Amino acid sequence: MTATDAFLKISIYRSIAQSLPVTASGLGTVLLAGLTGVILTQPSRQDDGPPASLSRISGAFSLMQSFHGDSKRPVPKLWNQRLGLLRAGNLWKRQGRSIWWQGWSEDGDAYLILPDELLGTDTKNLRKHQVSGLTLLGSDELHRQQLIQRLERQSELPAQPKSLQKRCMRQLAQGPAVFWTSDALAAISGTTAPLLQQGSHGCLALRLYGNTLHWGGVVGNRSITLAASQPKQGWNFSVSDRQKPPDFDNASLLEVHGARADLILGTLLSRQIIQEPLESQYGVNQAIRSRLALSPFSLRLQQQTKGAYRAGLQFQAPLPGGADAWTSVFDRVSSRLEERGFQRSTPKPSPSPSPSQTPTSKQDKDKKTDAVIWKDQRGGQNKIVGGWRWLQKPGTLPLLSAGLASLPDSKPFYQTLPVATDSALKLHARPRNLVALGLMNGAWPVLLKQADSLHLQIKPAIVSANLKTSGQQAWWEISGQLVLSSAADPSEDSD
Repeated sequence: MTATDAFLKISIYRSIAQSLPVTASGLGTVLLAGLTGVILTQPSRQDDGPPASLSRISGAFSLMQSFHGDSKRPVPKLWNQRLGLLRAGNLWKRQGRSIWWQGWSEDGDAYLILPDELLGTDTKNLRKHQVSGLTLLGSDELHRQQLIQRLERQSELPAQPKSLQKRCMRQLAQGPAVFWTSDALAAISGTTAPLLQQGSHGCLALRLYGNTLHWGGVVGNRSITLAASQPKQGWNFSVSDRQKPPDFDNASLLEVHGARADLILGTLLSRQIIQEPLESQYGVNQAIRSRLALSPFSLRLQQQTKGAYRAGLQFQAPLPGGADAWTSVFDRVSSRLEERGFQRSTPKPSPSPSPSQTPTSKQDKDKKTDAVIWKDQRGGQNKIVGGWRWLQKPGTLPLLSAGLASLPDSKPFYQTLPVATDSALKLHARPRNLVALGLMNGAWPVLLKQADSLHLQIKPAIVSANLKTSGQQAWWEISGQLVLSSAADPSEDSD
């Protein structure tokens, strides 16, 4: 094309634009609108920030925890192991109060997770893998390759804006928090894992105020990525409660009060290996198991200073139908215990008061049936292995009081959870005492094992019309606090 041809072509386009001003302005409007649309549909920088990055890697870990940096404290052991002493010390000072993460995978290895900008170009000889602005540091090349393979298997679908997954990742990006799956809970909780299935997955925000660790978040019996709907007020991660921890019985190592027994026994009652002997040996069929599962309850584990056992378990529940409805079950239980060589004893009933000795106290007005006590007298022993009795207050359902490795309590300790609070379960424990007695196995965190007391409560995150029909309930709001002993070396107030 010559210069003359080019000039003529430009002139023609100019004349067309001048003769059709509407077309020119319309074209400009279309181009501007298109450009605006492109800009508006670009992912925001926030979507590419730490929450989105953590979401991309979360599927490769069974547990992830976030921490505030604190240069006043010693360099964490994991930093020294993954970075080397000199580099770890320098980066720890540079970290300041920023957030860093630790992840645990199915291979049992702990990974250090840091933002790329902290490391910069100082990555020589590091066993690292980078994902969306995060650097993941493993212990060796084998674990690094295994991590890469797990990441490649993860879905690339982003979390929905209001999903529990995204809310959880935001907590991990903003402050101290923890996210876990059923694999992590099973590894940590040991033999108690079947009792904790309602919280087998979860995400909590954590805050330390003085010597008390507070938490708030959501737990459930399935992956948090499957939370398709959310509560009307959104997912709650409130940890602002600084109230004084509640008191509970000084002799109790553990107390649990629940709206339904299946909150802790559901997994056990659903297993065929448990169901078959219950039905064949004790006559506890599906109908009876369902009634038991829906019954409110209280249980406590109490230390025993004398006797053959270090602690005894006591259980109370207002079972529907009372003693008559459960006679056949306890008759079968009695037969099985006698077959195994245990001896039954029934304490002599207290004499009835004369008319002039009419009971006036509330306790005396309670009707108590005779207790059934079982002992092991083999080999010259005389140890109590358990028993049961029924307690009756006027106007209330008969209350079963049972004991295992202890006598059944003759006084009610059963607590009804207030309907107005929607509480489904409350738990109080003394972890340090449980550990001292060898009654708390598993790989629980050191701070938990050293704690003087633990308090938590759960309630439905998505409230159903009737709590008793909420077997479909998958998500629970959980809040609580851990009171640390002096040995736990608590830090000062932290946000």
